Amino acid sequence: MSDMDNQASRTESSVDRYGIKPTNPWTDGLLAVVFGIAGAIILFRLGFELSKLVFVEYRPMFGDFISFWTASFFVLDSAPTQAYDYEVLHKLQLDLFDQGGLPFMYPPTWLLIVAPFSVVSYNFSALLFEALQVIALVWACLSLTRSKANLWILIAFPAVMFGVMHGQNTALNVALLGGALAAMDRNRPVLAGILIGLLSYKPQIGVLIPIALLAGRDYRVFVSAAVTTVLFAATSWMVLGTDVWRAFFENIEFAREWLQSGQTPANKYASILGWLRQFGVDNTIGMTVQMVFAGVAVCSVVWVWRRDLPLTVKGSVLVAGTCLTTPYLLDYDLGLLVIVVLLIIRQGNETGYLAYEKAGIAVSTLCLLYSSGWGIAMDFTAIGVPVLVLFGLCVRRAIAMDRLKSELRLHPA
Repeated sequence: MSDMDNQASRTESSVDRYGIKPTNPWTDGLLAVVFGIAGAIILFRLGFELSKLVFVEYRPMFGDFISFWTASFFVLDSAPTQAYDYEVLHKLQLDLFDQGGLPFMYPPTWLLIVAPFSVVSYNFSALLFEALQVIALVWACLSLTRSKANLWILIAFPAVMFGVMHGQNTALNVALLGGALAAMDRNRPVLAGILIGLLSYKPQIGVLIPIALLAGRDYRVFVSAAVTTVLFAATSWMVLGTDVWRAFFENIEFAREWLQSGQTPANKYASILGWLRQFGVDNTIGMTVQMVFAGVAVCSVVWVWRRDLPLTVKGSVLVAGTCLTTPYLLDYDLGLLVIVVLLIIRQGNETGYLAYEKAGIAVSTLCLLYSSGWGIAMDFTAIGVPVLVLFGLCVRRAIAMDRLKSELRLHPA
């Protein structure tokens, strides 16, 4: 066998085994080291979280899930409106866990989803809640990447585990959005729309999706998503009643004041506005900068989705742009960026990596390690860097691929 054949065999084997095609030894090594460090820290931190099953003197396992679990009690007691009464919810949390302060700010559609989990004990409920999400996450990412080889990245990308460790719905968010992109990639528009519609319980994630679908003329996906959203809301209205929706809308002002008053520490925010607040930037200036980046994201998404580009490229720009657009984005919400990472890797394996793509993924992962997502209070974090880096990489790849397509049209082989 020739040296060229040996090299091809090694490359093919490496892609099959690790899911990342080798390019430059320096960047390959950097990425391997960073993911290795991140994976080790994640496994240790997850082990500590699970140890709370035994060491009950710690804060309950998957702490943020307390909000979902206690809010569900009121549904079973036929008083779902009280889930939006902070004082009542806080008192119940104190009675059950000797700690409170976790409001419920989601729409009634989410209350409908989490209601069954309060039927069983807290620890079992929390484990089941996250386990079901992880199963959905693996399914969606397997469909999206079309390969099992790089699914290990799901446990080496910190923001995904932030959601699990905090007892949040991060994995489900990733599963639904990633699954929708996978369905579109496989020409299943109705399924894609259904998955997007189900994601309506997290409205800040869906800001750019209708814009992208209309720009890309994906009308069947758009209609399917709109119908699903309406049916989802209607179902929650029929089951929970009109008063619970009224309570939700009345609670919006409380939620806004809660978020702006510093009840949620600035170091928990991953948005541009929240990140700037860590450095003492005024809210008005911070919001102005946030809107500038949001404008760039919207324009980029519209341009990319109007071009004849692979859905992997369109999807990565959409997801990164979504994280760049919304001012209400916490550290565990950045789990969505694992979709971007997987899509960059898929494109790199298929058509070749651009310069600095692997280095950019490594830098983004390192910055996530330097954040409060681990449950550690920090005055300053690097949480704003990953979105900017990955968004830049995605837009650059879109521009490069569009130029290549233009050249091929002008100078066909």
